[in-house]
Amino acid sequence: MTVEIHKRVYDQKLLGSLNLDNEILERIFLSRGITRAEDLNKSLKILPNPKLLKNIDAAMNRLFSALMNDEIVMVIGDFDCDGASSTALMMLALSEMGFKNIKFLVPDRFKLGYGLTEGVVDLAIDNKTDLIITVDNGISSISGVQYARLNNIDCIITDHHIAPDSLPQAVAIINPNQKNCNFPAKNLAGVGVAFFFIAGFRTFLREKNWFEENNIEEPFLANYLDLVALGTICDVVPLDKVNRCLIYQGIQRIQNDKCRQGIKKLVDLTGLKIKLISSEDIGYRIGPYLNAAGRLDDISLGIKCLVSENSEVTKTIAAELEQLNHRRKTLQQEMEKEANHEVEALIYDQKLELPEVICLFKKDWHEGIIGLIASRMKEIFDRPVVVFTLSESGDVKGSARSINGFHIRDALEKISEKNEELIIKFGGHAKAAGLTIREDGFEIFQNYLIEIFHEMFGSRIAGKKLSTDGNLPSEYMNLEMAKLLKDSGPWGEGFPRPSFEGYFHVCNKKTVGQKHIRLDLSPMDNRSLIIPAIYFNADLAFWENLEADQIFCIYELDVNLYRNFESLQLLVRFCKPH
Repeated sequence: MTVEIHKRVYDQKLLGSLNLDNEILERIFLSRGITRAEDLNKSLKILPNPKLLKNIDAAMNRLFSALMNDEIVMVIGDFDCDGASSTALMMLALSEMGFKNIKFLVPDRFKLGYGLTEGVVDLAIDNKTDLIITVDNGISSISGVQYARLNNIDCIITDHHIAPDSLPQAVAIINPNQKNCNFPAKNLAGVGVAFFFIAGFRTFLREKNWFEENNIEEPFLANYLDLVALGTICDVVPLDKVNRCLIYQGIQRIQNDKCRQGIKKLVDLTGLKIKLISSEDIGYRIGPYLNAAGRLDDISLGIKCLVSENSEVTKTIAAELEQLNHRRKTLQQEMEKEANHEVEALIYDQKLELPEVICLFKKDWHEGIIGLIASRMKEIFDRPVVVFTLSESGDVKGSARSINGFHIRDALEKISEKNEELIIKFGGHAKAAGLTIREDGFEIFQNYLIEIFHEMFGSRIAGKKLSTDGNLPSEYMNLEMAKLLKDSGPWGEGFPRPSFEGYFHVCNKKTVGQKHIRLDLSPMDNRSLIIPAIYFNADLAFWENLEADQIFCIYELDVNLYRNFESLQLLVRFCKPH
């Protein structure tokens, strides 16, 4: 596969406009669209007013009525980390505000599927529910909301997924991505929407003197920012100004040991130092424990871990989550091998040319893991990927992941318009989506998706595209610069972690484990400087056959902590002989 390398661009005329002392850091921010010093402000004061959310007044009035009448309120979440964080936040915050009858439900993904279905509503009816509040789902649950109404249950939808043309007839829909919503933060995760919903309700209650009249201490909502950071990072939403603020503030609370007991116990399992926890650690080390519960068993286990403040209870639950995550890893490794074989077969069928869009289907793949396989294949081949399996319910369910420029949810909508009977249901956003198709529809779907890709792109994908922040002079290759970059985050989707390119002399190389390479590299402009580096998931055959001692690298500066000693380390992301 060919690899295209692009340097991120910025307007050199704006250098100095951010009032930073470090030119490298300034050009990094400029290339990510930060053009004003105030855009770097990560204080809570910059957060938008919840009153800008469409339908917020109707939602607040209905929720207040439930509070006044001691109604049974059912929070219905999703079975991923964002859904678990959203559910925990809503449960904890409403309880703190005086609700006495708060419960939660999360659909069994293998039996009931995603969202507020009629089957989920039946469970709510069994619990004598008066009001349903969805978190991280519901925007497409037209029949579920209608069924709830027929059974005298009102619904408030809080969601962040793209709104379809037809909306459920709920009491109120809180979603910044619905039409005519003036709330400026359009990239919130589900937990972010839940946070602003709760913030709006706290203001509503304050204006009614609820806390004072009922001798209730007004909740300090910053206490929930650890949950907001957790769900926002793990849902991989674009890190705009608001999301960076929410994540930064949440990580600060975690680092200062002001977080939920469950998060502390999960950090303990990883062996990480809580004072040094980063957004990358949360996304790649903490989140998978919670997601494993939703993928293989029941996300309720993860929610209980986040809600409980009993140290022994959370320790026990965290251990169960660790076991589930170990099982998830084993399943994922097996499925990745099979998926790679399937891709090899596709290449053979295409006469050694990889299709523009990769669609895979195996009846016995685990439904809870196909999203991870789609993500992994997308990373490897830099193409949109949709992975299908036959679910326990007999439906063909798929999980899609996409590349920049190909909006996968919009593509699914176009396919649905072309063939109304092919896709039974779908939902998602630009980079990720879920769908169910008819049993005999795999090849038809695949052909439609390639057709849509051609319509949107107009040409075939040339190869993998990598972006860097250009060359880094060797005088900046030090621990101080690495720590500065780390502290200048959070980095993530739409706001990528800084990476650099350059030529190095290979002083030493050693295989670590089964697929990693540990290196000692010396920059070509300073041969006296030798820097440790690590290349995870390396092509071992490349290194075994490497005859040259000079390479071109794309890399990141990293702070390596070993026995409480910090040192500079390069994380190699790509390399080739020079």
